[in-house]
Amino acid sequence: MKIAVQFVFIIVVAFVLELFLPWWSIAVAAFAGGLIFNSKANFLAGFIAIAFLWTVKALLIESNAAATLTDRVASIFMLNKPLLFLVMALIGGLVGGFAAMTGAALQGNKRRNYY
Repeated sequence: MKIAVQFVFIIVVAFVLELFLPWWSIAVAAFAGGLIFNSKANFLAGFIAIAFLWTVKALLIESNAAATLTDRVASIFMLNKPLLFLVMALIGGLVGGFAAMTGAALQGNKRRNYY
């Protein structure tokens, strides 16, 4: 239950922060989620939340775009579109996972050795 609440918290805060701040604001949201909730699987919650958020946002942008920007970026990196989305989700997920794990590690006396 705690992981689900942490997951939703990270998604909502990261989405709001990304409206006004650069892409690295996802790390701030995941860090806050790890610091506040400190579940047993902080890395997993941060990883999946940010990877899910970025994948959904990329699919929405792709479906609403008139140009084929995704195809052009994929051709620059010599990837196909699904692999580009996977790489993007992996990079965002790693940032979110490590930030959530760092936030949980800074809790001090409540520190748990789950990772």
